[in-house]
Amino acid sequence: MEVMYHYRMNNLFLVNIFIIGQMIILGLFYDSLFSLKSQKKFVKISLLVALLILGIQFVMDWNQFLRFNLFEITLTSVLVVIFALIHFYNMLTETRKYYYFNIGVVFYLLTSTVLFLIGNLTHNLSKEFKFLSWELNAVLLIFYYSIILYEWKFSFAPKKRKIN
Repeated sequence: MEVMYHYRMNNLFLVNIFIIGQMIILGLFYDSLFSLKSQKKFVKISLLVALLILGIQFVMDWNQFLRFNLFEITLTSVLVVIFALIHFYNMLTETRKYYYFNIGVVFYLLTSTVLFLIGNLTHNLSKEFKFLSWELNAVLLIFYYSIILYEWKFSFAPKKRKIN
């Protein structure tokens, strides 16, 4: 993306690919965590319907794939947040599997979606104010990755054994 930016090429289609890919991968991740067939079915149908809606949007106006698509960002983020909230609900009666990761997903996707929506409204404002939302999103992204790292260390790092 950085190379394309320096050559003044449109790189927003990569953002759209990332956002759709994030929805698919996180949707499949939550599908693997759910044990109820109805929840698994909900995830798969939701993913298919979202992809169908986005596919129709891109067929009707291909330029949406080359722009900053707020509808796509909102749809994919809200869908993943719904999956995460279902996982929180499941954790009330089950073990706390991927608890911190789930907190990070909900927090980051909700805040970044709001920032993207606000960012589009700040288009006519000063450059400093416009970039404030992007800088805040970068800080939130670092926080999100830190939570993922903490979850990884908490869940997957080998436990130290005590030597007698």
